Amino acid sequence: MATKRLITSKELWKKLTQGDYKEIVEFAAKRENDLDVQIRDNYLNIYYRGGNFLRIHPRSFFFDEFYFHRNVKNMRKTDLVNKSEEGDKEALAIWKGYINKRQEMYNLLEKRGGIFEYAEKMKKIMDAWEKELNTIDISHDEKNDQQLISMNNRGNTAYTVIDLEYAVSRTSSFKYNGKLDKKVPRFDIISVDKEGQLYVIELKTGLGAIDNESGIAPHMDCFNHTIGRDNKGEFLNEMIELVKQKIALGLIDKKTFIDRNKKPEFIFAFSDKKNEDNFRDFVEACRAYKYQGKIIYLDKSRQLKDK
Repeated sequence: MATKRLITSKELWKKLTQGDYKEIVEFAAKRENDLDVQIRDNYLNIYYRGGNFLRIHPRSFFFDEFYFHRNVKNMRKTDLVNKSEEGDKEALAIWKGYINKRQEMYNLLEKRGGIFEYAEKMKKIMDAWEKELNTIDISHDEKNDQQLISMNNRGNTAYTVIDLEYAVSRTSSFKYNGKLDKKVPRFDIISVDKEGQLYVIELKTGLGAIDNESGIAPHMDCFNHTIGRDNKGEFLNEMIELVKQKIALGLIDKKTFIDRNKKPEFIFAFSDKKNEDNFRDFVEACRAYKYQGKIIYLDKSRQLKDK
């Protein structure tokens, strides 16, 4: 059976809506806390600046213990892992120290109001980790931008983002059956407008990626050979249930709805690079590839709008 972006665990749902996790979700749902919550297959991912702030499972929490790793110029994460697996005592001690620190963070969440202290400390940890990555020219800017798009389009906006990085499962009834080397196609954004039209959105920034394997034509192909051929409406039904769950958890505007009589549409969202204005050029490029669908704009406030 294909995995779905839904919570089917009664235990997890009860904890999220009535029990131990309710306070965490309510905190993460507030825009001023700079967090974004996405529902996955029987767990929640809470993101901060594109990184995994906290993953909530029915009976456990998780985040990567290597957020505590520092001095990455001298020892990368992979080096530490490799040395540990080879039995290096110093590396093993460092890794164990990270795991112990992670458990201390988990312990904060066991007490009432613990999410406030957890968030304060975790954000500092993640900010420091991001600075470390920058020293070796690694950036999470793209993931951070996706998070901003989700946070800034979830109520009283033209489009409501309901999911990010949707992957079409290999076991899905509408798994990819085209000729490209795309075993598990991913789509940047799943969104719905105020009329209930569901959109599968591919985000393009600037004119650099139009003709290559990540260009206009391959994305059209991926949609046409996956969600676009979902005649049973399984994807549509999944997204309808996802919207219901997100509303129940207070993650999106309660007026959000999907019209099940409207088939999902594939569209592009374009954003300009700094000091550029290339929307019309992008539209012309899309039309040259015989794409006649809708093209919307992602503005500087990271809101999706009709141009």
